[in-house]
Amino acid sequence: MIISRFGHKTCLSKGLIDIINRVNINGDWDVKSLPEAGQKEINFKAKVPGCVIEGLINENIIDRDVFWRDNAKAVKDYEKYNWLYSKQFELKDVTSGASITFERLDTYCDIFLNGKHLAKCENGFISHTFSVDGFLKNGTNLIEIYFYSPINKVLGMQKLPGAFTTERLYTRRMQCTYGWDWVARFVTCGIGGDVYLTFNDGMDISVESAYVYTKNIDEDSAGVGADVFLNDCKNGEILDFVIFAPDGKVAAKRVRYCAENHVRLSFDVPNALLWYPNGYGEQPLYEFVITSDKTQRELYRLKFGIRSVKILEIPDEPESDNYKKCLLLKKTDFSAEYDKNTEFSGFILKINGIKIMCKGADWVPCQPFTMPGNAEKITEALELAALAGVNMLRVWGGGQFESDHFYSECSRLGITVTQDFLMACGRYPEDNAEFLSQLRKEAEYAVKKLRNHTCLVWWSGDNENAVNGCDTDEDYPGRSSAFKAIAPVLYKEDPYRDFLPSSPYGGKNYASNTVGTTHNSQYLSYFFDHISSENDLYDYKDYFKKYNARFIAEEPTMGAVSSISLKKMMSDEDIYSLNDEMWKYHMQTNPGLRKHLFDYLCDFSRKILGDFSDSADRLFKLKYAQYEWIRITLERARREKWFCSGIVYWMLNDCWPASAGWALIDYYCLPKASYYAFKRAAKQLILSIDREEGKYIFHVSNDGLKSHDVTLIMKEISGKGMIISDKQVAAKSVKPNASEVILSLSAGELQSNTALLAGELWENGQMIDRAFYMDGALKLYPCQEAVSYEMISDSQIKVTANSYVHALEIEGAAVFDDNYFSLLPGETKTVSCIKKQSEFTLPLSVKAYTVKK
Repeated sequence: MIISRFGHKTCLSKGLIDIINRVNINGDWDVKSLPEAGQKEINFKAKVPGCVIEGLINENIIDRDVFWRDNAKAVKDYEKYNWLYSKQFELKDVTSGASITFERLDTYCDIFLNGKHLAKCENGFISHTFSVDGFLKNGTNLIEIYFYSPINKVLGMQKLPGAFTTERLYTRRMQCTYGWDWVARFVTCGIGGDVYLTFNDGMDISVESAYVYTKNIDEDSAGVGADVFLNDCKNGEILDFVIFAPDGKVAAKRVRYCAENHVRLSFDVPNALLWYPNGYGEQPLYEFVITSDKTQRELYRLKFGIRSVKILEIPDEPESDNYKKCLLLKKTDFSAEYDKNTEFSGFILKINGIKIMCKGADWVPCQPFTMPGNAEKITEALELAALAGVNMLRVWGGGQFESDHFYSECSRLGITVTQDFLMACGRYPEDNAEFLSQLRKEAEYAVKKLRNHTCLVWWSGDNENAVNGCDTDEDYPGRSSAFKAIAPVLYKEDPYRDFLPSSPYGGKNYASNTVGTTHNSQYLSYFFDHISSENDLYDYKDYFKKYNARFIAEEPTMGAVSSISLKKMMSDEDIYSLNDEMWKYHMQTNPGLRKHLFDYLCDFSRKILGDFSDSADRLFKLKYAQYEWIRITLERARREKWFCSGIVYWMLNDCWPASAGWALIDYYCLPKASYYAFKRAAKQLILSIDREEGKYIFHVSNDGLKSHDVTLIMKEISGKGMIISDKQVAAKSVKPNASEVILSLSAGELQSNTALLAGELWENGQMIDRAFYMDGALKLYPCQEAVSYEMISDSQIKVTANSYVHALEIEGAAVFDDNYFSLLPGETKTVSCIKKQSEFTLPLSVKAYTVKK
């Protein structure tokens, strides 16, 4: 191709307006293998951005439907190959001051330009920019990148301890693609981001980066600070620094003669519109714009929100209720192993001075290798999350620094983000100076990339490397990475944002429940042992109470996806026969467990929901078990507000088509049953029912910032699905941002034939929420005859119950405004499809289940 470097291009994604000529050299590249003994010679055209796997798929060398059944196993055949990427391009009018940028190279490679060695790279998490003065020429240019197998590169190195396969620990690339308990193995090479040349066009001044932050907020104004770092400013120039309000009007302005590389500015923004998390207010975004006064050219533009962030960690007073709860938690079998705390404290996020009940999930890469359409998929998943009431995501350390698009969308939607640095579940080579050097580069890259995103509320040094660490220990896995490599960069470049050295973090040890943040997945083996024991899980609701904590940064939960999604990854025989090979392959497992994760899910589903009558019944219960898991744990967390101030589920999204994994939204962006449980239990105002010391306790949890005058109606439902008691039992004004008991009822006050206790919360003549409680396990039975339904349009379905329906499932390639809900005898409900996928068809599938006792 012929590229002219004349004509300016604009790139807003990073806040930078290019005032230098940019030449894109993406598109088609030639790729060929560099075969060693026993390997094949392979040649193909590949798209950049992209990777070898995508090229092999496009050439039918690997089956085009790589996610069908176990086709992905073929990827492993090519992970030890070396590859050559090459491209010719034409240039004219080449001048000095040129550089080349690779936004992502995965991972070990040597770069040659016109036959001369340009650079060596070994970090797949950062961008690389190199001067190409003396390399480029007028006419035909050739760029060649030799990629080396990340598997071969670590052969012979000392084996390090860690979860799953551990050759990943030496290599700075996405860790989960080596295989995890929710994604298969996809180790590859390639050019994962844009490649472009830039040419200095003779401008006197340009912006290298800027850091915009909220300094303070009071009744007069919001104080906004800006640190601007300039290039080529030796001659000096007058610059305009303007903050535009969300409505486009000028909110604040500074004009400054600049002849130094670092400019620090302070603005007062009167009547500032503050940014709040989802559910607590709006998300107005301002714009910070830098313009050359001489040329009137924009040098820089970024969006930001004005908000204050604080983590509140006040110690519990001895003999306080929270202190006593901590003492009880420490007595649990699993907590005793990790929790050595003798003093306890909360962990509460405050935004703009308001305590935030954090309800969310962990985010993993939404693709296992570089594929097109990523931005659209990110938006779809995040909009679903916001719709369900998610206000926090933790970007997990075994993944990647996400695109600017991801963080911008989180800021737009009011989803706060906590960001792990990219290490997970292992002992990394921290005694190696080169490894620490790479971490410093990652910290420098990440902090400048992310610090202006309003959504980001704190950093974490890694995922679960330091679970046995403590602030007073002189050494533990992850300490050197956190404090010798990452922290010094953050303290300098992002001093106003908290850095936690690991996730989980706090107390002695970091995995404890009574201080700081907790990962309940740390205790999965205890939970699974309980499932697999002779215990019938009659007590499962009480058992879940043991997993309480001050802030749960990872709460595991698993369940099956819809039959619609299952049929995209396996055959009907795979789904409904007794052979679970494909179920297990698409779920993956943890080698540290005694049984496959799928077997544990089957045990749990059967014990709490009843034996499987057939394969269709099993599928439903594998889905609904996760609904119940979410319902129980999220209701509990909200009842415990502010002892527990956050619960973040493992995980929001899937990295590949998982059959029955941890996600709330599947790989195809269809909500699972658990998604609807989260959506219901995360509402601003909910009712929940618990049983304590022989009494039924009705709680109202209000995450809103105003009080509510509510009425409680209690209904008793018989084992035959009929209402035997229906009465108003309480009324209360519920305080803002609080959880309160509205009614306490002894078991003796119920009818003797009550199978299930239901409560309804009403306000201003409308039902706000419905909750239920059933003693013991929740045995469910199909009751198709109990419900009738009709499509009243291609986007709405009306359902009517003639006896009690505990869980009504609507399946279709769509997002529904409600699903897996209950219906009382005679009740009618209209459900809308709020977003349809391309394969949406009518009629929809409807299943109904009830309880019996």
